[in-house]
Amino acid sequence: MTKRRVLFLCTHNSARSQMAEGFLRALGGGRFEVASAGTEATRVHPLALRVMGEVGIDLGRHSSKTLDQFLAQPWDCVVTVCDAANERCPIFPARTTRLHWSFEDPSAASGTEEERLRVFRRIRDEIRARIEGFIASPITTRRATTADAGAIARIYNEGIEDRIATFETRPRTAEEVAGWFDGVHPVVVAEDGGQVVGFASTSSYRPRECYARIAEFSVYVARDYRRRGVGRRALAALIEESREAGLHKLVSRIFPENLASRAACRAAGFREVGVYKEHGQLDGVWKDCVVVERLVGG
Repeated sequence: MTKRRVLFLCTHNSARSQMAEGFLRALGGGRFEVASAGTEATRVHPLALRVMGEVGIDLGRHSSKTLDQFLAQPWDCVVTVCDAANERCPIFPARTTRLHWSFEDPSAASGTEEERLRVFRRIRDEIRARIEGFIASPITTRRATTADAGAIARIYNEGIEDRIATFETRPRTAEEVAGWFDGVHPVVVAEDGGQVVGFASTSSYRPRECYARIAEFSVYVARDYRRRGVGRRALAALIEESREAGLHKLVSRIFPENLASRAACRAAGFREVGVYKEHGQLDGVWKDCVVVERLVGG
């Protein structure tokens, strides 16, 4: 059995990434080769050692490590578990899936030791829940090809029909979707056992030359797979593909009530710039749009 190689990153590799490494190794049933590192190295936090020991996981042999010793190694998945590490994370090869899980830093907790332990236990339990979901999920991502146009059109048309994510009202054909593949703007798909269940795509932002490296993006998930993290997987993969393609920034507009999409974008490091008031009409109703953006390259 080929083990899936997973690297967890945070700033100091002292608590969150260490706990994530410990949980995945303990719960993964031998299916993962796992490590953790930081943008800086310090120590494994004593309270992290203590709360993990409470659930039967010994981090006593763990040490705090810097990222540079892992950069030349092949990783199937790199997971940043703090916002600072997400911003400073280097570019990994396109085959590497990038995920961002934003956890509060328990090391910053103040108060008595018992009060600090309560924070560490809460973050420990949040990390465990994410790890368990990660293990259970069979979703994989890859760069799309024109052979995926039919599946992408089907999923996009579900989004159009549901009136939750786009001003578009006319269904698209596979032939029209095939036209998205221009050799410049990447498209990725998320699969479950070889079945395409979601996609993320980029497209031209404006025709002026000054905007050549800016792209709009969209993420859509099949109805039966919504709220299962598929969109987040697809978006993380799209960010990496966009870097590889030489794009500089991704932008999009989201209906304010589309809370799932807004949360996925925040988790992927996007910021909400502001709101376009009554930016377009959908079925005769003027709708606002939340503007989001993320720098992805140099």
